[in-house]
Amino acid sequence: MKQHLHKFLLLISIIGFTTVAGASDRWETLRAINWVENPTNQTQAGRFGELGPYQFRSATWRMHTDKPFRQAIQREMADEVAVKHYEWIKRTFQKAGVEPNVFNIALAWNCGVEAVLSGRAPSVSYNYAERVSNLVETFKDRHRTEVAEESRPARRSDGSTGEEQVRFRVLQDTPRFVLAAD
Repeated sequence: MKQHLHKFLLLISIIGFTTVAGASDRWETLRAINWVENPTNQTQAGRFGELGPYQFRSATWRMHTDKPFRQAIQREMADEVAVKHYEWIKRTFQKAGVEPNVFNIALAWNCGVEAVLSGRAPSVSYNYAERVSNLVETFKDRHRTEVAEESRPARRSDGSTGEEQVRFRVLQDTPRFVLAAD
């Protein structure tokens, strides 16, 4: 009985971690898509009529909401539709037996699921997906660095951490810079 309980708890832990990891990947991917699609948060329509932080086209917007397309420039609404669209792409890939990784999702975001599934994505979409993937890796690296910095040993009352330290000699006469005007 105890062994079954341990297996059950292990399974629940793995499912929980997978859910958290999946949500993390989703938000990192959507953040990267936002940075590539609309880095300056323009509210004007793009050359193909796309709007908002994720540059939705009206047909994509209508797939996931009945709200007016003009609301695509509102961050909260755009985030809601972006999550729905991301999850739709992910489910479609899973049903088709295609791995729903960052690259494939970004590729589909740019040129459509059917183009990816048929192998007919244009090279510009591959470049787009590479940029999104690179940004996601940058976000993950930054997060790992932040976590590593948070887990460093606390400082002692004398200001040391108990680890070997590099010490610099402080100059008494610091250099001064003067700006001269003609």
